[in-house]
Amino acid sequence: MVRLKDIAETCGVSVATVSRALNGVTNENKERAAFICKTAKEMGYYPNAAARTLKTSRSNNIGILYEDRMNHEYFSSLLDDLRSCADAKGYDLTLIGQGRGEEAGNYYEHVRRRNLDGVVVIQADFDSANVIRLATSAIPAVIIDHIYEGCDCVASDNKASIEQLVRYASNKGHRKIALIQGETGAVSRERLSGFYKICAELGLRVEEGFVRNGHFHDPESCYKTILDLMNGAEKPTCILCPDDYSCFGAMWLLRQAGIQVPGDISLIGFDGIRITQMVSPRLTTYRQNTRSISEEAIQLLTEAIEEPDTHIPRQITVQGQLVEGETVG
Repeated sequence: MVRLKDIAETCGVSVATVSRALNGVTNENKERAAFICKTAKEMGYYPNAAARTLKTSRSNNIGILYEDRMNHEYFSSLLDDLRSCADAKGYDLTLIGQGRGEEAGNYYEHVRRRNLDGVVVIQADFDSANVIRLATSAIPAVIIDHIYEGCDCVASDNKASIEQLVRYASNKGHRKIALIQGETGAVSRERLSGFYKICAELGLRVEEGFVRNGHFHDPESCYKTILDLMNGAEKPTCILCPDDYSCFGAMWLLRQAGIQVPGDISLIGFDGIRITQMVSPRLTTYRQNTRSISEEAIQLLTEAIEEPDTHIPRQITVQGQLVEGETVG
């Protein structure tokens, strides 16, 4: 194991000088500090995480709260980008579990016990008292795709994205457009608001029953709702689905039932997961920018961790991109 003393001897400086240089706190000139850091790296020096935690009162570890199963490509892509962005800032990620015994479901105590520097909440029951307590506590936190007043939040521009999708369908000649929502929450509310706004702007009548409640990540539910819409008195020609996974699965079930997309009905997804661009017909969708969401989230969180006296919580929206596939006739 390489010690600070070994680096000091190689560089011809004191141990204290090496320590200051490696921690970025030094009165030495920049060239010497850079030389010390370069030498330490070449010698294979790795800082002792436990010792660093004792010295700085920080663990350089960020918690990730994700309550669902990790089987959704959007969230797995988001997690991968969060890991990469955190690593670039010198932080590791730790998944936050449900806890045990008296701490079961108590995320706040779980985070405190693990000495995590901060938390990113990427999927949770945002109305839960335990989630609200964690998000609004003194522990630095960033919320993805939900807004708590006075908290750091990062989200896709859900309102603008739906407006863009409806405008695209309208430009393709569709005048009867329906929307299947996911579970009630900030994301669904913003998409619904954008849907009504753009329909009014384009002079599109939203027929009774054209807005349906549904579920995220549930192909069978999406399929049944599509069939119900197609069998209604007023039939839409284009349907916006809750997400790509639901839409993709519903397309397969529709095909088994002899219904062609886009020949019989046009469909649009949401998220931009990769598999939907590798099949025929390629799905028309809106790709969320997980990289930019991650960069913004980690930047906000590290500011709150490292500059707590000057950090002001912000709410940031991130633009995605419409992906023109082959499912809108």
